[in-house]
Amino acid sequence: MAFVLAAAAAAFLVQPVCSWDRPGVDRYRGTPAAALAHYRDISEAERATLARRIDAGIPDDKVEISRTSVTGHYTYAGTISDMHFDKTRLCRTVTRSQWQPAHRETAAVYCVGEACVLVPEVCGNVSRVRRIVTSGGSAPGTTGGAPPLPAQPPESPPQPAPVYPAVPSGSEALPPWAAPVAPLAPPPRLGYPGPGREVGMPVPLAPIPEPSTWAMLLGGLALVAARAGRRRGK
Repeated sequence: MAFVLAAAAAAFLVQPVCSWDRPGVDRYRGTPAAALAHYRDISEAERATLARRIDAGIPDDKVEISRTSVTGHYTYAGTISDMHFDKTRLCRTVTRSQWQPAHRETAAVYCVGEACVLVPEVCGNVSRVRRIVTSGGSAPGTTGGAPPLPAQPPESPPQPAPVYPAVPSGSEALPPWAAPVAPLAPPPRLGYPGPGREVGMPVPLAPIPEPSTWAMLLGGLALVAARAGRRRGK
């Protein structure tokens, strides 16, 4: 009788197909070690290594999950399996057919050998994903190691610091480091009744006329006076 009850409970907790159309709604609430214990094809030592790395947050890859694909530095199958929900429910296959085409979820991937564990950031639902093996041992799409680091551009040789000559005495030339960083503001217009006409601001005096200007002025006045006298004599 106890065996029948245990089998019934196992059948209730382990479901063949589940929907993952609402990520984050039914989060996994157990520990990584408890979830990994259901993956019996992975050795106990490898499961312990994966559990430590999941706890420490040291993944092999960061991936982006869409409705039909799992994309990262390596090549993965688009299906997700053995996903854990809440504390006790395990789904052998999960579907995400109701996702919008633009919907994306990020996840971390942890691998030991050919076995890879997927942990979405939105819910922490520990699950499994298959990494596709291609040629080579360190290029993206293989089972070896972490993604290769991007190539660094060659370093250019250090350039000597520029040396500017000192300003000669009495010269107006300035070296570049002494040039003003911004142009000076133009002086205010005196006829503008705004800023620059404040009380106390010095106003420039009118220039003194030249002697030739005085002579022309006096000559003009004498001519006007002579014409006026002629009109009175008539």
